[in-house]
Amino acid sequence: MTVGSIQPQAAALPIPQPCVLVVEDELLIRFMLSDSIRYAGYNVVEASNADEALVIFGTLVPDVIITDVRMPGSIDGIGLLAQVRQTHPTLPVIITSSHLEGTSASLDCATHFVAKPYSMEVIAQIVERELAKSN
Repeated sequence: MTVGSIQPQAAALPIPQPCVLVVEDELLIRFMLSDSIRYAGYNVVEASNADEALVIFGTLVPDVIITDVRMPGSIDGIGLLAQVRQTHPTLPVIITSSHLEGTSASLDCATHFVAKPYSMEVIAQIVERELAKSN
């Protein structure tokens, strides 16, 4: 026994926070939505279209995806949803849009649909509910 010796303590490992992927081409909406989700205590990764989201999805599987339907690029939000469902059928995906002509059948595999304009608080509440289900 050594008097005055300091016993090393195990370092506490940080608890990883859930990650939300926000896919929105309208810059102001994307920033506001991302800030709202961050304020709720979650990590956020942003993409301006579904093509960028798929690149991100290739290296990071988020806990929740929020995506708009109409965006520039080779696929839209419905195409993104279809690709996500191929590899992660239970991953929560929140679809947002103000235009839904001819897409309602494709939305059946979405976890939630929220019409634009929407409240940022409503989206944050949906994210919180989905993340609580997975814990």
